[in-house]
Amino acid sequence: MGAPAFVQRLREMLGVDLWELAGAAISGEIPLRNDLVNRVIAQRLAASPSAVSAVRVDAQDDDHVGVEISTRVGTMMLPAIRIAARIDRQPDLPHSSILSLLWSLPGLGPLGLLAAPALTWLKVLPPGIHADGDRIEVDAGAVLRSQGLGELLPCIAALQIHTRRGAFVIRFELRVT
Repeated sequence: MGAPAFVQRLREMLGVDLWELAGAAISGEIPLRNDLVNRVIAQRLAASPSAVSAVRVDAQDDDHVGVEISTRVGTMMLPAIRIAARIDRQPDLPHSSILSLLWSLPGLGPLGLLAAPALTWLKVLPPGIHADGDRIEVDAGAVLRSQGLGELLPCIAALQIHTRRGAFVIRFELRVT
C-alpha cells in the first residue's frame, strides 16, 4: 500500500521521505472557518443518509460552539435542535487523542436535563465521535486516520483545538523522531 496522499505530496515537495527528517520540529496554527467545517459536515451527511439531515456549527469565543441539528423522521422534518457546547478537555498525546466537549440545550432551561437522555440518536455518529450523557468525545486520532493521515500520528507531539468567533483553531507540534 502506498503512502497517504498528504505524505506523498510532502515527499514530492521536499524530495525526501518524512522519516529522513528525523529531529525536525514544526509547530503551527490552522484556523478552520465555520463555512469550511460546515461544508465538510454537509458532504459527510450527504454521503451517508441518516435521521440527521443537517448540522451547522458556529465557533464562538473561548472554546464555545453553537450547534444546530436538523432531523427527520421518514419524510417529516422536525424543528432544529440548538445545542451549546464547550471544550472541556484537550487531547493529551501520546496518551490520549480525545477532545471532550460538554453540551446542553440552553433554550429548554431545566427541561434540557430531562431531554438529554431522549437524544439517543446522537449515538449514531461518524467513526471517532461518541456521545454519552452530556459529553461528546472526538477521537482526533480516528479522525486523522479516516482522512488518510494516520501516518502522522506518531509525529504529533501536541494537539489542541480551540475556538474563536467564526473559526476552530488547531494548534499543533509535529516532531519527526
